[in-house]
Amino acid sequence: MSIDDQPLYNSKIISIFVSLLQKKYPHVDVPELLRYAEITPYEVSDEGHWLTQRQVDRFHARMTQMVGADISREGGRYAASSAAHGMMMKYTLGLIGPANTLLAIGKCSCNFSRSGNYTAAKLADNKVEITFVPHEGVEEQPFQCENRIGMFEAVVMLFNYHPPEIEHNECIFQGGECCRYIVSWKKTLYAKVRSFRNRLIPLALIVYALLLHFGLVGHPVQFLAALAFLALGSSYVAQLMETREIVTALDQVKESTEQIVAQMGVNYNNARMVNEVGQALSTQAGIKDVLENVIKVIEKRLNYDRCIIMLADARKSRLTFSTGYGYTDAQREVLLETSFDLTAPDTQGVFVTCFRENQSRFVSDFAEVAYLHTRRSVVLSQELEARSFICCPIAWDGEVLGVLAVDNKKSQRPLMQSDLSLLTGIAPVIGMSLRNAIHLERERRMSEQIRQSQKMESVGVLAGGIAHDFNNLLTGMMGFVALAQMKLKRDDPAQEYLEQVLNAAERAASLTQGLLAFSRKQVNHPEPVNLNQVVANLRKIVSRLVTSKITLRIELSPEKLAVVADSSQMDQVITNLVNNARDAMPDGGTLTICTSSMEMNEEWVDQRGYGRPGRYAVISVTDTGTGIDEATKAHVLEPFFTTKEVGKGSGLGLAIVYGIVKQHEGYVEIDSTPGVGTTLNVYVPLLTGTAAAGVAELQDPDAPAPAVIVFSRPESRPTSP
Repeated sequence: MSIDDQPLYNSKIISIFVSLLQKKYPHVDVPELLRYAEITPYEVSDEGHWLTQRQVDRFHARMTQMVGADISREGGRYAASSAAHGMMMKYTLGLIGPANTLLAIGKCSCNFSRSGNYTAAKLADNKVEITFVPHEGVEEQPFQCENRIGMFEAVVMLFNYHPPEIEHNECIFQGGECCRYIVSWKKTLYAKVRSFRNRLIPLALIVYALLLHFGLVGHPVQFLAALAFLALGSSYVAQLMETREIVTALDQVKESTEQIVAQMGVNYNNARMVNEVGQALSTQAGIKDVLENVIKVIEKRLNYDRCIIMLADARKSRLTFSTGYGYTDAQREVLLETSFDLTAPDTQGVFVTCFRENQSRFVSDFAEVAYLHTRRSVVLSQELEARSFICCPIAWDGEVLGVLAVDNKKSQRPLMQSDLSLLTGIAPVIGMSLRNAIHLERERRMSEQIRQSQKMESVGVLAGGIAHDFNNLLTGMMGFVALAQMKLKRDDPAQEYLEQVLNAAERAASLTQGLLAFSRKQVNHPEPVNLNQVVANLRKIVSRLVTSKITLRIELSPEKLAVVADSSQMDQVITNLVNNARDAMPDGGTLTICTSSMEMNEEWVDQRGYGRPGRYAVISVTDTGTGIDEATKAHVLEPFFTTKEVGKGSGLGLAIVYGIVKQHEGYVEIDSTPGVGTTLNVYVPLLTGTAAAGVAELQDPDAPAPAVIVFSRPESRPTSP
C-alpha cells in the first residue's frame, strides 16, 4: 500500500469543514464535493474512520475551487465553535488551560492525525513552542500547515482567550526540516488581577516600611489591615472570575463526556451482541431457529429501527424475504410477496449486486441510486419508506446465502462506517450458522429419504409377493368360473351370478397389476421414444378426463426429449397424475402438463438427498387445487393411501406412478402448498449421443410447426356414452 493510500487523518477534520461550508458557504454542493474526494457521507459522520492523503488533497483542491478561497485556517479555527459539535473540546477541555493542552499536543494529535510527530515545550505561562515533523514518505500540502495554525488558535480560543499570536519562522514548505510554531496569548483578566496583587502588596510593604522608618507615616495596624483587605479582595475577585471560566469549561466537558459515555454504551452493546450471536448460533438448529435467534439478538442489542434478512433459494436464482423486524403489517405483506431475480445479467439493484459481488453496500440516500433499479424496486422502496440503509452479504467460505439490511427510519440516527464494519463482521457468523443449519437439514432429508426408500422397498417386496400369490388365486377362480359357465345353458339363471364373479375377479386382477407396478415387478417393454410425442398422443384422452370447470394446458418443450421408456406405462403415469390433479380441483381451476429438461447437478442431489447427477427429461403436472400438507405428502406414494372418501379411490394411483418411474430409473418429486396447488415432477434419464439422434422428432398433425405447443380447453367436450 502506498503512503497516499494509508489512513492518516481522522474524518472529523473533514466533518469540521463540511459543517463550516453548510453554515457559511451554503452555495457549495457538499455531496458533489465529497463524491469528488471519494469520501462517503457515512465516513464523514463516523469519528472512528480515517482518510488518506489523496482524499484530503482532493477535498481541499475542490473545496478551494468551489469557495473561491483557501479556508484551511478558517476551518481550523471553526473547530472551536459549538457549531462544530465540540470536536476539539472532547480532547482538550479536560486539561483546563491552553498551556496544558498545547503541551499535551503530542497525545491529542493522535486523535486527529497520524501523519507526523508533535512535540511541545513551555516557554512561559502564556507561550508554548510546538514542533511538527512529518513521517517518512508523507507528503503534506501547504494548506495543512495553515490548518494546523488554525487548530492551535482554536485550542487557545476554547478557553475563552482572544486569538493568540503564532510565530511560524521555520516551515517544511520553505526548506525547513520541520514546522515550528510559537503560540502566545494574552493573559486572562483574573490572571492580570492576580499579577497586579502579587506585585502591589510587596511594593506597598516596602514603601510603607521606608516611610515608617523616617517617621513620615504612622498607624501601621490600620495600614496592614487595609493591605490585607486589598489582597483578600483581589484574590476573591480573581478566584470568582477563574471559577466562572472553569464552570463554563466543565459544562462543555460534560457535553463531550455524555457523548463518550453514549458511545461506550454502543460499544458495550455491540460487544454483548457479538457474544450473544455466537452463543445463540453455537447450538445446532434449523434454518428457522437460526434466523429467529439472530433477529432477536440484533433487535435487542443493536440500535437499528429496522432489520431484514433475505435468503436465496437452492438454485441461487431468487432472493426472498425470510425474517425481519420494525416493519408494519402492510410493509411485511409487501416483503412476503417480493423477490429479487439473481439471474438477470443487467440487474444493478443494491441487494442483487451485494449478493453477486459478495460486498457490503452503504446507501446514504436511495434517491441517488434509484436510477440503477427497476421501476418495481423503486415502488417497493417507496412502500417501505427506505432511504438510508446498509446491506451486507451473508456468506461463508465464499458462498453467499443471502443479505442482511438495516436502517433507522424512526430515530433518524445516521448510519456510520462503524455500523458497516460491525455488520460486515457479524454477517459471516450468521452465514456459518446458516450453512451448518443447511447441512443439518440436508442430512435430515437424506436420512428421511433413506428411511422412506427402505420403507417403500419393504412395502414393494410385500406388495409384489401378495400380488403374485393373489394373481395365481384369481387365475384359478376365473378358470373354474369359465368352466362352470361352459357347463350351464346360456339362459340358466346362474349365468348372471357367475358373470358378476368374473367382473369382480377382473377388477381384483387390475389391482394386482397396480401392486406389481408399484413393486416394479411388472413386465415392461422399453424402447427409445420422444417424451413430447408420448404426451402429445395422450392429448385427446386427457382432455376427456377433466371437467368443464377445468382449463387444460399442455406445454411441450422445444427440445427433443429422447428417453428409454415403455410408452404404455408412461401413458399410465400421465393419466394417473391427471386424474389425481383433477380430483384435487372439485370447484375447477387450471391443470397444466408441461415437458422440459434439466441438469441434475451435485448441489441439487445434495439438497434433496436423492438422485444421480445427469441430464433428465421432466414431466410436470400442476394443479391449482387444494394442495397437501407435509404430513400427507410423506404418505401419498404409499399403496392404498388415499385422502378421498370411501369408495372413491383405491389409493394406488400415485403408488403406480412411483413404481413405474422407479422401473425407468427415474424420480418423483412433489411440491405442494395447501390452498395454492400441487406440482408433481417426474424425472426420467435423457438419452444422449447417437442413441438420441435415432429418435424421431415430434409429429403432431394438429400442431405441426411450433416448437412449443400449448393447448387450452376452457370447456370439456362431451364424452362418449
